[in-house]
Amino acid sequence: MKHRKKIDQLDSDIMEALQLDGRISNTDLARRLHVAEGTVRNRIDALLRAGIIQISAWVDPLKVGYQIYAIIEIQVKLKDIESVAAKLAKFEEISFLGICLGGYDIFASAVFRSNEHMHAFLTKNLAGVAGIERASTTSLTRIVKRAHYYSVSAEKTDGQTGRHMPPDGRGTRRRKKHSRVAAYVPSSANSAGRSGKLS
Repeated sequence: MKHRKKIDQLDSDIMEALQLDGRISNTDLARRLHVAEGTVRNRIDALLRAGIIQISAWVDPLKVGYQIYAIIEIQVKLKDIESVAAKLAKFEEISFLGICLGGYDIFASAVFRSNEHMHAFLTKNLAGVAGIERASTTSLTRIVKRAHYYSVSAEKTDGQTGRHMPPDGRGTRRRKKHSRVAAYVPSSANSAGRSGKLS
């Protein structure tokens, strides 16, 4: 069984910085946090391997040819929730999918090129998934906010979260703390540098 990676203050600061500017280079990030570039590279690689972060560019679908951004709420037979969710996740139109509590069992967001595209998806693809009892669809006319930023706090040894310190690169106290952390993280000449934007 894969163990959950512990998040320390350096991990937290790296994630905060990448959320604010996903294109920042490892060198600039290392300079800001007063650690070696190899340390930043290794930490980012570890966060990627653990599935804690993903680096990519988010595209607004309504600005690149998709006419409809739909929210789909789906009611499913309780025994079929997991299997239905697994089948829905394979549809390329669905960009977000989650199992939820409340009036519906599955929440999804999907994008479509046209009304005809959405109609075909609902009446053929969605209707063809066994276990679905009811679905409600709402179309968004404009995306007002989609947050890419989440405050990240380091974990103490007891599993509690520590006080967050913004990665502004200032302060002697921060410099000493990260120097100690870096001493225990081996750099890897084979690790590739990473840059991009968190999704």
